[in-house]
Amino acid sequence: MAFKSKIILLRIQLKAFSLIELSIVLVIMGVLMGAVFKGQDLLDVAKIRSVVNDFQHIKIAISTYRDTYGSYPGDDPHAHERFGSTIRSGDGNNIINTTDEQAHVWIHLNKAGDIESPEPPESKFGGNYTIVYQPTESMPGHWIRLSKNNGEGLLTPKQAQKLMTKVDEGTAARNPNDGLLRITNGSNTVSESCLQGVNLNMNTRNQVCIVYMKM
Repeated sequence: MAFKSKIILLRIQLKAFSLIELSIVLVIMGVLMGAVFKGQDLLDVAKIRSVVNDFQHIKIAISTYRDTYGSYPGDDPHAHERFGSTIRSGDGNNIINTTDEQAHVWIHLNKAGDIESPEPPESKFGGNYTIVYQPTESMPGHWIRLSKNNGEGLLTPKQAQKLMTKVDEGTAARNPNDGLLRITNGSNTVSESCLQGVNLNMNTRNQVCIVYMKM
């Protein structure tokens, strides 16, 4: 009888110990998941800071080129004379509005020594920067676009909000359709959109947002 009681007691102790172990495992998993999410936020902050710096560097490079040669890179009608016959010139209409001129922006800047590579620069989020002219009726002039190569969204709405806050020096509440920094829907926003009216769609974590910075 005493032997059976010891067996029953041992089983109870084993079950209790297993529950304690399970609780410890769940706590550890919670801590690790929290650390992962926090680490992702820290990575996003660093990437956002890099994007802001990229915008500034591109704007300075293009401004320097215009001050030096009197034309936009890519649109420069005398680029082949300045940098060699293998370099294609633009049409000189002061607008970077063709795919060919967009590609040659970086080639002209590279030949002028204003940037290191003749290839379209990439961001820390991936994708590429592209110079575009009047992407929408409400966005006249030249803009620096950050998106995936095929025009799909690159940033999540949350990342886009962080970028707006960084550009606006801490002011989180603003209209993504207004100002020097604009957020629009990517070409992949069929089922989910980056914007809901004048607000960012925080209900999605997908990369559905394109970013534009006014030059």
